[in-house]
Amino acid sequence: MSIVEFFKKFIEVKNNDLSFLKVGDIIWARRYKNDKEKQGIKYGHQESPYVIIKKEKNKVLALQCTSNPHQEIEWKMPYYPLGRLNYELSKNTFINCLKVYELKEIQFVETIGHLCDYDLNQLKKQLYILINSNFKMKPNIKYKDLKYKIGVGDVIVYNNYKYYIYLIDEKYLYLHRMRKYSKRNDNILINNNYYSFIFNKIEKIKIKDEYDLVDTFNTGEIELIKEFKEKYLANSKNECKAALCIGTLINYKERMYYIYKEDEEYYYCFQIYSNEVMKPKMADVIINKGIYKTFFATIVIEKEKLIANGYKIKRYASKNEIEYNKKIFHLPVDKRSIERKKINKKILKPNGKDINDFVPMTILINEINNSYYLVINKKNNVIEVVNIDNISDSFYFELEQGNCPFKFYRVLGKEEYDKYLNKINELKEQVKLFNLEN
Repeated sequence: MSIVEFFKKFIEVKNNDLSFLKVGDIIWARRYKNDKEKQGIKYGHQESPYVIIKKEKNKVLALQCTSNPHQEIEWKMPYYPLGRLNYELSKNTFINCLKVYELKEIQFVETIGHLCDYDLNQLKKQLYILINSNFKMKPNIKYKDLKYKIGVGDVIVYNNYKYYIYLIDEKYLYLHRMRKYSKRNDNILINNNYYSFIFNKIEKIKIKDEYDLVDTFNTGEIELIKEFKEKYLANSKNECKAALCIGTLINYKERMYYIYKEDEEYYYCFQIYSNEVMKPKMADVIINKGIYKTFFATIVIEKEKLIANGYKIKRYASKNEIEYNKKIFHLPVDKRSIERKKINKKILKPNGKDINDFVPMTILINEINNSYYLVINKKNNVIEVVNIDNISDSFYFELEQGNCPFKFYRVLGKEEYDKYLNKINELKEQVKLFNLEN
């Protein structure tokens, strides 16, 4: 600074005039206004950089800078980092956004730089977000003084959902929705916070639509998110992930649910019970050739909560089964069992008999005499069956015969199956002894 410039600024300050300062200026100033205040400040910390954030008649408002932000504050919004090399600073410096100071003429020392347009815009956004947050300390500045421009890397709330802006054109914001709950193994850690994005879906809204700014990322963080997105999408292509869709039977919070409808936010489900459960007003549904019970009472599950809490896919219903279940759902309660008898065979065996259904522990129904048989043994395509009501009535049957009279009924519980098997083995032993005696 030349001698002429120094005396010029000295005279201006002496006359209580700081009009030469502009919003965005980085200045060096004293942290005290009088000797009493000076005594209360530790030596070596009595001066620091300030950033001018607002000017009004006879008043200059600024944010104080520090090289040592409080470590206990984990959220990034209270401090905005200034690049040491960008502004030729001697050390890393952070703008403290928590408090706005009114600078007096006696405090000014010299101007040392000016924020670039990007940093000034980001700083205003950060102050706006901080004012709207639940953080206890907030800067004493008004919204009207924080006019900013929305940009890539900002997070907005639109229709009660958070969205990450990854592209902007003349008319639209292009967005990735952010999950309310960070999804395990699909999140990224930035500034001690986990963020989770839905990268495989692109949404857009008009720039002029109503939304609110709730978070913002700097250029370095945007690059981290971009790299994370590329890896995430690459992994998604390589992995064959089981998808949740209509007709899926899932295990969620130790209960089974059948998804019969969905929209952007929710899955609409029926709680599903084992076929062995028998209660009034229950109906049968078929899922992947298995018969289950339900009351058809709708349960709504939020998609993001389902993902956050974890679930397990049990099986999928076929298209025919989905249509059948839908048909049963729309029938009066007293007609559901009748309808099932009419089309049960078509749904369960659309292409004839499925030999995978005829395994030990399975109960079959003979369509000719309506008797029930238990499969106790299977070798290749030959099964050994025994009449449930009369265990002495047992025989072998070749499944590939074209006139197979059996159809799948249900799977027997292990405890009940063991009882039948013990009785059958006892009977066989008796038959052996009888044949030996003769």
